[in-house]
Parts: sequence; structure tokens; C-alpha cells
Amino acid sequence: MHVPFHIRIGWTPLYSGRTGIGAPCGGATRCPPADVHRCPSAPAGARHAPNARRVDGASNGEGASMTMDIPATMKAVVFERVGHWAVRQVPTPRLTGPTDLLVRVLACGICGTDNQILLDPPGAHATPGVIIGHEMVAEVVAVGDAVDAFQPGDMVVGDNNLPCGHCTMCHGGQYNECASLRSMGEDIDGFMCQYQVMPQSQSIRLPAGTPVDTAVLTEPVNCAMGALQKLDLRPGKSYAVLGCGPIGLMFVALLKTSGAAHIVASDLSAERLAMAGELGADILCDRGSDPVAACRNATDGIGVDAAIDVVGCLLPQALDCVRKGGDVIAFGLNARSRQTIDQADLAMRGVTIHGTFIGHFTFETTARMLAAGVVDLRRLITDRFDIDDFGEALAALRSGSSCKVVIYPNGR
Repeated sequence: MHVPFHIRIGWTPLYSGRTGIGAPCGGATRCPPADVHRCPSAPAGARHAPNARRVDGASNGEGASMTMDIPATMKAVVFERVGHWAVRQVPTPRLTGPTDLLVRVLACGICGTDNQILLDPPGAHATPGVIIGHEMVAEVVAVGDAVDAFQPGDMVVGDNNLPCGHCTMCHGGQYNECASLRSMGEDIDGFMCQYQVMPQSQSIRLPAGTPVDTAVLTEPVNCAMGALQKLDLRPGKSYAVLGCGPIGLMFVALLKTSGAAHIVASDLSAERLAMAGELGADILCDRGSDPVAACRNATDGIGVDAAIDVVGCLLPQALDCVRKGGDVIAFGLNARSRQTIDQADLAMRGVTIHGTFIGHFTFETTARMLAAGVVDLRRLITDRFDIDDFGEALAALRSGSSCKVVIYPNGR
């Protein structure tokens, strides 16, 4: 018997108000198990309070005690100005807020957004002088005085997006659409460095023994989970994934886990299409194939239930892939893309287009799912580099031959 996706990952759907898995729900369902823990939000302004403590005698996650010597300076990848970045020796951040954690970064993935920031002209904004990077996993080395749910030695991942908590969108629970959302790695310092300070409210403790290469994928998988929250995922449905970069491949794996009957995957890279097939796509469309025709052929001419534009410039094609009453996820961010759609066709076929940005009440679920091994995506990491070799890592990402590129700031 097929076990529904949301039950296997401990995610209860709400069918009132909107359909789809992952809508926030009350009671014990939203509470992570004891070994996957997210702290409550810190009071406003607590991040800069001056009473914090250094904690020695940290656990290394395997029961052994250790004293962490925190250096005065550290290596970091700094965005200097348009088209310029550098690996710099910078002061190690100090733990100043009572509800903050000082963490030692174990791994940080290079996101497509990081690449866009470093292009000339840039495809994404970042504050000059900021440390980039947000796809992270780290070890806690010190905690603020008011932290009681984390201790040195804990392995953590973090939601890098910091909502204000006061605007209309935040009051409505739509923290991902906060009017003044700040992102670590873009607006303030991120995690492509050896140490960083992060709020406990954005931190999630992982079970001991969670592989680093699993944990470092939490943030991008969370973005995919946030998008899938828009859909009513049920076994037997059909989907098209247009673009099989790292997150496109994550979509394929998650949709397969949901019990999809058909997954049409489209990409220009034969290597990435092959990986999509390994992860569960049963129809692969290369540069010589038509994904719209493939979607029709797989569904007796009807079209798939939902299509996801992962690239950011394939919205018209995604609309053509879906059936009447189907759904299209506009996931890819492409600031330069301008597309034309047939509004009459959109209206008469009753297709719904969903915009989606980062995850929404999904980070804990994503961490739990990956730690439990519901889906194993470690094969997506094709290239691993030390922080001193960031230039080589960036070149590998831009070559198109790599999938997920990960930096290990403190060595592997």
C-alpha cells in the first residue's frame, strides 16, 4: 500500500482555505521531534544585546568533550563590488546577543543566487562588503546567555531569511513575503566563511550523526518544498519539471516520493537528464525533444497536472504542458526574463500560476525529512572544494558540467 507523501515526512496538509501539503497547522503536528528542534523567535532587538557568554567543553556530536579554540580572524568569501569578490582574512564574529549562536561552518553550498551576485552585470543584489553564502550546515561552538535549547557540539542548519515580524505580511503569517526581509548572504553576512553568528530563532538542531552532505542541502530543498506547498500532491498525479539544475533535480526526487504517476523532465544537459532519470523522472526531454508533446503523450492528450518552471524563462512552455484546471509553479528567478502568455487561453483553461519565494513554514519539515532519509540527495553534490579554492569552485559551477558545488570552509 502506498503511504502518502505528507504522512511519510510528518507534514499534515490543510484542505480548508487552500489545498496542498505543508500548510501550517496547529497542535503537535507542527512540533519537531526532540532531535530536530527550532527555538521560538527571539524578542525584537535581542540580537544586539550585550550579555553573552562563551562556552567551552563542547561536545563534538559523538559524546566526546572538547574545548573549541576560536581564532581572532577567519577566512571568508566577500562580495566587494560588482564583478569583484575575494577570499579575505576577516575578524571572526563575536557572540553579542543573548539568544544568538556562534557556529563553526562545516559546509556551504554555492547557490545560483550566489553566482548571480558575482556576475558582471549582476543578476541578483547583494550589499558590497557582505560575506556571501546561505546554504549551510554548522556546529555550535558558543551560545548566548538566554539560549537553553542549543549547546556546543550541536549540528544545526539555519533559515537565512530574517523577517521583521511587524509588517502586514508578517502579521498575516507570510514571513517569506516580509516587506523588509533581510537575507544572510545578501543583505547581511552569510556563511561562506569559517564562523558565523546566527539567531536561535532561525536555527534547527539536527540529529547526531546526520551526514554533513545531507544537511548542507536543507536550504535549497526547503525552497522546493515551499513551492510544492502550493500544490495538492497526491499519488497518481503527473508533473513536468522544466530545468534540471540542482533544485530541478530536487523537485524530481520529491515528486517521485509523493507517488507521481509520470514525471517529465526537461534540460539541455544529458548528464543532468540522466540524473533526473535516476531520481525518478520517467520521461526525459533533451534539446531535441518537445516537453509539451511529451506531457500530452503521457496523459492521453490531456496534459500534466502541474508544471514547474525552474529556469525562470519557460512560463509559456509550462502553461502549454498542463491540463485544464492545472497548476504552474513560477519558481526560477530571472530578472532579465520578459515573457508573453496567452491570457485568453489561460482564463478559458482555468490554469493557476503560483509565484513562490523561499519556503513557508517548511524548514523544520525539510530538516526532519532529510535527516530521516526519506529522500537521499547526496548524489547531487558533484564537486567539493576548500574555501581557498572558491574561484575554482565558481568556475566548476559556471562550466555547466557540475551539479551541486559545496565549499568546506574548515576543511573536509
